[in-house]
Amino acid sequence: MRLISIAFLLFMAACQSDSNISTNPSASMEELVGADRDEKGCIGSAGYTWSVVKDSCIRVFEAGTPFVKYDVATGVIDSTNVAYVVLSDDKKQAEAFFGTTDKPIVMDALPVMEGETMPVLFENKTEMVKLRSHRDIYQLLFLDTVRYVQYYDAEKGMGKWLNK
Repeated sequence: MRLISIAFLLFMAACQSDSNISTNPSASMEELVGADRDEKGCIGSAGYTWSVVKDSCIRVFEAGTPFVKYDVATGVIDSTNVAYVVLSDDKKQAEAFFGTTDKPIVMDALPVMEGETMPVLFENKTEMVKLRSHRDIYQLLFLDTVRYVQYYDAEKGMGKWLNK
């Protein structure tokens, strides 16, 4: 009986300390704020990630241009699945951030010949990713298949970056 009483008292003490944490989360949370910096110093919980082309921590949803998922077979656009493209300041590189992977892909700018109807603007041959322009649409391709699109918008989209 005594063993049961001791076990019960230990259990109650453990529950009491857990309830203090749950009723006063600031006591333990103060130590954690900003504690999730990665090796580059970016705070993931605040939405920051490292950008190779910007050489700094960025929020891709602020610094990048959104591309929506496009299904070539059905022609359906899924605006809930978004990739972002960030351009370097000198426009010699573009970095694609995909929501389905933690690994962004850096692409190099390619020379565009005048009169090309579907010029590839940026490419990473190793990863088989391209960014090309076709009429009023920017297309993000993987394995030569359109995966994401962004309609030309001189004010908001890739046009504001590429046509300056």
